[in-house]
Amino acid sequence: MKIRILKTIEGAKEAEGLTVLIDVFRAFSLECYLFASGARRIYPVKDLEEARTVNTAHADCILIGEEGEAKAEGCLYGDSPWQTGAGRVAGRCYDGKPDIFTEDNILDGLAVGPEGPFYPRKHKGFDGTPGCAPVPGLFEGKGIIHLTGTGSSGILAAEAAGADEIIAASLVNAEAAAKYILTRNPGSLSLVALGKGGLENSKEDTLCAKYIESLLTGGTIMGVDALPGILRTRIFTSDKIQLIADALLTDGGVEFFKPDPEWQEVYPREDFFLCTACDLFDFTIRIKRDEKGILYAEPVSVSM
Repeated sequence: MKIRILKTIEGAKEAEGLTVLIDVFRAFSLECYLFASGARRIYPVKDLEEARTVNTAHADCILIGEEGEAKAEGCLYGDSPWQTGAGRVAGRCYDGKPDIFTEDNILDGLAVGPEGPFYPRKHKGFDGTPGCAPVPGLFEGKGIIHLTGTGSSGILAAEAAGADEIIAASLVNAEAAAKYILTRNPGSLSLVALGKGGLENSKEDTLCAKYIESLLTGGTIMGVDALPGILRTRIFTSDKIQLIADALLTDGGVEFFKPDPEWQEVYPREDFFLCTACDLFDFTIRIKRDEKGILYAEPVSVSM
């Protein structure tokens, strides 16, 4: 299997073979939580005009997403897993504080965050790990129109490049994505770290790409473009992914910890923890087009 790691929308334009689009903060993490909450299909769109067009073809959809750095007009929620009600993971309701992780759930060493040292979470994978507990019935069986400029642009770019198949991933379902790739056994694999706004590299997306690669090859995770600064001189095997993801709190995830209340309305600090709960879900997200040619995403379970 030929594996390439590509970056930003420009990288998506070079995609070939089975293509994995990665957006950790927050589009594809959010979609995982929505599917775990019972959503039937998600229609990714780039703007409100396209959202209205899709809603005409598929009525009774819930509209979610943001434009710029605010909830988009007419949307029930922004691009936030926390705001959509998916606020419980592994039986714990996150309040955003580092000390929510107990001493019996740590790896060696401490990480340092805005509020001081904290114990990183121990990586368990999705085997036996509960999913989210959203507002009961809110998304069950529903179609969702997801306004995500970066995600939609990445999909369109990969399609135009001639990708054979497109799936979406983030840290919350990275292992499931790797398992799906192995079942497909493609000759060529493109791991596209979409980055911030699709325009610049981000550590979280590059980390996710390198993590998936390490699961497929048995290699290690390294590189200054993926590892947070406090871990930069080390090399990691894939079983330490949660340690690395937690360290993003100081390098990549700092935007979630700005104290301004108006900023927290858009980027709640809880989203950091929800988006970095590694391998929480046992499904990948497959991108296809329906009978009307409209893009949609659906969950595909991966057998253990």
